[in-house]
Amino acid sequence: MNKKELIDYLSIKPQSIKKLGSATILTANNQKYVIKKNKRKADSFDYLKTRNFYNFPKVYSHLEDEIELTDYIEEIDTPKEQKLQDIVYLASILHTKTTFYKDVDDDYIKKIYEDILDQVNRIYQYYSELQNMIELEIYMSPANYLLIRNISIIYLALNESKKYINKWYDIVKESHKVRYAYIHGNLEENHILEEKDLYFISWDHSRIDLPIYDLEIFYRKSYMDISLKEILEIYESKYPLKKEEQYLLIALLLIPEKIDMNEKEYNKVKQVTNTILYIDKTLSYLENNSKKANNNASHQQEY
Repeated sequence: MNKKELIDYLSIKPQSIKKLGSATILTANNQKYVIKKNKRKADSFDYLKTRNFYNFPKVYSHLEDEIELTDYIEEIDTPKEQKLQDIVYLASILHTKTTFYKDVDDDYIKKIYEDILDQVNRIYQYYSELQNMIELEIYMSPANYLLIRNISIIYLALNESKKYINKWYDIVKESHKVRYAYIHGNLEENHILEEKDLYFISWDHSRIDLPIYDLEIFYRKSYMDISLKEILEIYESKYPLKKEEQYLLIALLLIPEKIDMNEKEYNKVKQVTNTILYIDKTLSYLENNSKKANNNASHQQEY
């Protein structure tokens, strides 16, 4: 069903239409609706209703329709810091209400393990080759100089990632149990609306998967504005992570993204700076967490 067919089917008489990004705001019968291209691959909303999760705008279209028609939420003005905290909180509610355990075989476990190790090795090789190329330069560009000065922190993060994925593998290969939930798949500041309640929008990447994937995506997009410590404190107040889930999350977070060296110099400097800052923040969390654990262990021994 296309846009016109859906409007006719619902007997909606448009009063005004306004473009807003990739969506269209339609006013009809003194009510506002959002119209956008339907990219959903699963009938997430029907499933979420069965799990008593209703934190999404009312949907009028169906999965097979070309376009998606939902209620328009008149968002209230919320400070950015509060908004980010609310995303984490609502994600913990979503995962709590949809969680279940699944027995997995050796092949499943091995695939996750080998995929992450392969990702680590590919990133390591990428930066290693980049380092060799830059070190041959007589006069380094600002971005290249900045990268070479900090290349060791990238290698440190990748080596730590290997340690954590091995810790995950050691636990899961014995238990053969994995916790699943329905995840949003694209958590970021612009994908939550706040009115009388909290609402997630943009469910195009939603699916049943490992809950920690929502945290990984969110942290990578928001690390400058909210710390990993704060994210986990809010999230685990409702949905405590198991030890193996913590290991897998850290293993993923410690893998830096590639820097596009074909960009203009200013953009390259910005990318390198952000990459180093991201790794430094993540490693600092691990270091502080490790000190806290050691202090707790010392106190227990003294007692």
